[in-house]
Amino acid sequence: MKYRREAQRVFARLETGDDVHASLAQIAEREGIGGGFVTALGAVRDSVLGSYDLDRKEYERTHFPDEMELASANGTISRHEGTPHLHLHAVLSDRRCRAFGGHLFSAKVAATLEVFVQIADGVIERTPDEASGLALWRVGEEGEG
Repeated sequence: MKYRREAQRVFARLETGDDVHASLAQIAEREGIGGGFVTALGAVRDSVLGSYDLDRKEYERTHFPDEMELASANGTISRHEGTPHLHLHAVLSDRRCRAFGGHLFSAKVAATLEVFVQIADGVIERTPDEASGLALWRVGEEGEG
């Protein structure tokens, strides 16, 4: 992994074999990033996508072992219990250009992954939400500017 920070932006290139989530968490930790927006594209393998079942309060996961294009990934960096938390959604496409999308649980870089991070001015903390069963952003009161 190689990256460069410019003020409130990070440009990163992940390399073959890099773990996507671990690499981004490492950048967030090194750079003191408490919140931000992530976008990425490239090629990945051994990926796991999922979708959340609100009634059961659990994810259904699908494993994609082969190399696939990461056509688009968007998400956020926040903090959960003091450590970096990556929340990424992705669209993967196979060799026939069939697309699969969902919550990106894990992936390894196949060739390269280009990542852009826009850093928030402050920390975005996640806290448990009983209704959904998820850890959600704590951003302020309703209507707070």
